[in-house]
Amino acid sequence: MRTLLVSPPLVAGPFRVEGEEAHHARTVLRLEPGDRVRLADGAGGQAEAMITGVARHHLELLVEPPSAVPEPAAAVLTVALAPPKGDRLGDCIRGLTELGVGGITLLATARGERLPGNLDRLQRIAGEALKQCGRGRVPVIAGPTALPDLAREGRSLTVLDRDGAAPAPGLPRPATLVIGPEGGLTTAELDLLAGAGARRVRLAAPILRIETAAIAAAAVWTATWENHRP
Repeated sequence: MRTLLVSPPLVAGPFRVEGEEAHHARTVLRLEPGDRVRLADGAGGQAEAMITGVARHHLELLVEPPSAVPEPAAAVLTVALAPPKGDRLGDCIRGLTELGVGGITLLATARGERLPGNLDRLQRIAGEALKQCGRGRVPVIAGPTALPDLAREGRSLTVLDRDGAAPAPGLPRPATLVIGPEGGLTTAELDLLAGAGARRVRLAAPILRIETAAIAAAAVWTATWENHRP
């Protein structure tokens, strides 16, 4: 069943979908009256609906009573990363969304690349990934955030570093994984995070790209938390 992303809140009854999502449904998915779709509002709600009308710029639907989508274990996990170059950031956002990560923070670092000035494109990528993977809530994408600001927020921080210890996700709890830029975080930046109580962990012996490290680390935390039995 195809998924359409709509604005919250979802309510039962007649419903209209407009804009890019309606255009995509009509011209790409070629949906027609009588077809059934899943609606997701990106805020944790979902509902099945039947298309009752297709116009040039909108769809008319009849929505069934909505329900809440269970939150994945990784919903309390934030990944703070120095953005990689080009389309690699979009691929990273997509993968982290599929894993269920609740927040993605773009970091400004000494050796980092130029930060994106507009997060709308990244939010659209996350929305498309949400539709594909079936989760209910779009991750919060924030930034740019300077490392001193991140350190002052009082989060539980874990820094990916090749000189660190083995990963120890522990029990599910709010946590932030920090991934530095190509070339790594500077000594001063590592000391700053250490002063905020950050732990250093090592994923693998080879040097990992930013997006590989971010997705691999999120997968380790997600797998550990999802297999946790109270």
